[in-house]
Amino acid sequence: MGIIESLMKTGFTKHESILYITLCKEGELTGYEAAKISGIPRSNAYLALAGLVEKGGAYRIESDVVKYTAVPVCELISNIRRQLNEILNYIEKNIPSKDITSEPYITITGKNHIINKMTNIIAQARERIYLSMSSHELEYIKSEIVKARDRGLKIVIITSSSFNMNGVIIYHNEKQPGQIRLIADTSYVLTGEIINENTSTCLFSKNRNLVHLIKDSLTNEIKLIQAENNKH
Repeated sequence: MGIIESLMKTGFTKHESILYITLCKEGELTGYEAAKISGIPRSNAYLALAGLVEKGGAYRIESDVVKYTAVPVCELISNIRRQLNEILNYIEKNIPSKDITSEPYITITGKNHIINKMTNIIAQARERIYLSMSSHELEYIKSEIVKARDRGLKIVIITSSSFNMNGVIIYHNEKQPGQIRLIADTSYVLTGEIINENTSTCLFSKNRNLVHLIKDSLTNEIKLIQAENNKH
């Protein structure tokens, strides 16, 4: 993703994004100059400059000839971040919710969606996390595990012998690549497989019975690992 596409994701149009970059490079410009340098048709350039001013990306300088100058990028980023936080806070507080008497089972498909879900579950955990997956899958969420460890959470991992991390409890066992199980705070469970973007599927739920079923499965696996280690 390039800089123009990045600016467009903040709410600028393509022409506004191009003109913002042009103003950053060139300094103060008239509408005619901005159109000529950027290659945008003059009528479109004037409309885009007006939009850029309205969206906080440029200042209009009133003089004998109207000129435009870019808002410094540090100010632009601060403004965008503040506005985005306000929008996200509003959404979080005002989205209606429905009381659910029995927790649903939600199917999550797609590798990236599953990795995002794992990341969010770990980030929102408050007490403990149990993970069972190969070292390959752990690499997707390693940085989030480190953050959880540093927050003081209890972290128990069942994984391949090639994975190690200080400050967490690790039980080594050969794990089939792709298979994942994750429990957070004895309240959330994610189980399924990550293969590729199209065929990866996991089940997510807060259903108490499923959470305890997966937890018991992990506990039994740990007991078997401990028993096997004691033989040696």
